[in-house]
Amino acid sequence: MQHWTKIPGLSQEDMETFFQNAMLPGSELKHHGVIPQMDPVFVTCDFVKGTIDMAYHAQEWELNPENIMHGGIISTALDTSMGLLAHYYTHLSAPTVVTVTMNVTFLKPVLAGDIFHIQCQLDSLGRTLATVKAEVRLERDDILAGIATATFMAVNE
Repeated sequence: MQHWTKIPGLSQEDMETFFQNAMLPGSELKHHGVIPQMDPVFVTCDFVKGTIDMAYHAQEWELNPENIMHGGIISTALDTSMGLLAHYYTHLSAPTVVTVTMNVTFLKPVLAGDIFHIQCQLDSLGRTLATVKAEVRLERDDILAGIATATFMAVNE
């Protein structure tokens, strides 16, 4: 198994461009569905460490009856951010990634108006499977609100 920093054609500069392009209106990521409504923002990435930081703003429409952010929406933000990281490291060999498994643990509530970050770390990268771990961190007092792990499969079909 080759380390992700040894994949030809990938670099810090390429990674930043990849994520910036993914955030453009009308991009493959933001052209329909719930993701454009959630309006993710690319913050930073580190090619060597295999990390990405995405920011989200908790909006009124994302709240559950308890007036906190719905766990399904947080899970969508996690799946989107972790999947985007996995996709970067596999996009030269496969046009897409699909989620195989995802485990989420909610630790603290996300409130309306909160800005939270999904900070992802590539854990392992094989021929077809990538494993990513993530933290949900509230900007408010740097609160750890959740953790997750997921496995993604690079798909050529």
